[in-house]
Amino acid sequence: MKQASVMMPDDADAAGCVVYRYDDDGRVLMLLIHDRYGRWTLPKGHRNDSESVEQAAVREVHEETGLTGELGAPIGTITYTVRKKGVPYRKRVTFFLMRTTSASATPEAAEGISAAEWVTPGDAQERAGYEKVRDIIARAATLIPPQT
Repeated sequence: MKQASVMMPDDADAAGCVVYRYDDDGRVLMLLIHDRYGRWTLPKGHRNDSESVEQAAVREVHEETGLTGELGAPIGTITYTVRKKGVPYRKRVTFFLMRTTSASATPEAAEGISAAEWVTPGDAQERAGYEKVRDIIARAATLIPPQT
């Protein structure tokens, strides 16, 4: 499996989280959102000039899903090319772990999110619509501690 390229978080112009919780049986569940392009992915978005990548990650999760939680370790940073006003540029997104105790995620249509679902880490990897996001999910799965 190809690993996402990793940079220092300050290099990122966007941030997001692998949001997870434990179900009643102590199993890990991860949150996937259905984006405006019709793919399952992780909550993420732009970083405002005045905020850290950690603050951006927390804000974006809340804006896209209504969830809050405890921000954890950085997982990694992915890069990919996007077009802004017809001009290509490299976008860098740093992902963090975020633990929540809430099972109630509300997809925010105004943010282009049409659905939010809790799935097992294996299902998250299979359903994610972007290869680099699958790499982040795989790495996150190794960092999440078992419930105690």
